Amino acid sequence: MALKKTFENKDGGTSNGYYRVREVNTQYEKDKDGPVDLQAMFFVEAYYYDTAEPAIWNATKTNPAWRPKECGAYNLILPDMEPVQNLIIRAYNYLKTLPEFDGAEDC
Repeated sequence: MALKKTFENKDGGTSNGYYRVREVNTQYEKDKDGPVDLQAMFFVEAYYYDTAEPAIWNATKTNPAWRPKECGAYNLILPDMEPVQNLIIRAYNYLKTLPEFDGAEDC
């Protein structure tokens, strides 16, 4: 899955591109008897639509690095735990299968 959109290229012109989510990270923090802190962040990369080449210009001694302004990290608002709750449950269930957690019980 990707999003097709034009972008301003490094020369100031317009190029056809597509954007894709590179990775999604979630952060779950919960202290005993405290509130849940749930955050998510994802990274977006751009590619030239016709060639599928990354739309990025690596820095050299004479040229600074460049990438389309839409690329980078975005925060995702999670109104509740529904989207990641199964990941947290799976993490605890996995721990209980390891020898170092033998005999551990849910609390």
